[in-house]
Amino acid sequence: MSPLSFLLNLALLTFTSAAPFPLSPTPALKPRTTSPGYGTLSLTTNGPIIHAVIDNPPVNLWDYKLAHDFSSFLSSLKTTNTTTKVVTISSANPSFWIAHYDIHVLVAADPVKPPANATLIGQQLISSRTLLSTLPVIFIAQINGRVTGAGDELAVQCDIRYAGPGARLSQFEVGFGLLPGAGGVQYLVKLIGRARALEFILSARSVDAVTAAAIGWVNKAFGSSEELGREVEALAERIAVFPQQALAAIKARVNAQRPSEEDLDEDLELFGQLVDTDVAQAAGQKFLQLSGEESKGAFELDVPGDIDQISS
Repeated sequence: MSPLSFLLNLALLTFTSAAPFPLSPTPALKPRTTSPGYGTLSLTTNGPIIHAVIDNPPVNLWDYKLAHDFSSFLSSLKTTNTTTKVVTISSANPSFWIAHYDIHVLVAADPVKPPANATLIGQQLISSRTLLSTLPVIFIAQINGRVTGAGDELAVQCDIRYAGPGARLSQFEVGFGLLPGAGGVQYLVKLIGRARALEFILSARSVDAVTAAAIGWVNKAFGSSEELGREVEALAERIAVFPQQALAAIKARVNAQRPSEEDLDEDLELFGQLVDTDVAQAAGQKFLQLSGEESKGAFELDVPGDIDQISS
């Protein structure tokens, strides 16, 4: 797939900033109920709070299954839901929150297999990042595993991030001859500053929860997964007490400080120009080989520490 076709396909998306959505009166808290979710998402509803748990073995890859389920869930909040105030997003996999993009999407010589569609997976990533940052719902990322590349780009566009002792956050695109194309550059600059954003994006080094909290990549770090879960639950319940119209208005105005659509589009355009180069294609093929087709092996568990191997 050429950079031009990649960009033209992604251009089918309509990017929108936060806009008024139908608001309903604050509902009374309802008993906890469990939903079957969307296949790779398990959804538990507690009144105005939804707990979404990612479960896409072996590494919570952003592949066609998770891309479809995640974007479908977010779209449902926009089109049919007027009562949800808070969504928490956690993982059933203690080693991974969201690993990264399915590298097959990028590699022309070893593309995704049907029913997967590379263009659609890319579109769903961009639509998901946009909905996370603009829907009048408060999204809390409960991170206690690896979150890399596209996974981190989704995490940083959640409204609040709490991290546990297993959290490892990183952007590893430099190893492929690429840049983060779905918002990672712009959001990290806003969160941790220009110099630190350059340090971590250029080196593809990961940060643990304590370091991430110290520099602003996440809000808080917790010493155990149990404490992390309790604090996320407590925060969600506290926020859900307040009127929905206030939550939506506050998020909309805070969004005045989010990166501009022009800068986000420019990053995506540059990503599209780089992805079809010989450098990126060779690195992608090598990654698939070393990772055992993105399986939960030693290489994938050490990403991004070993990402320099695909550039050599």
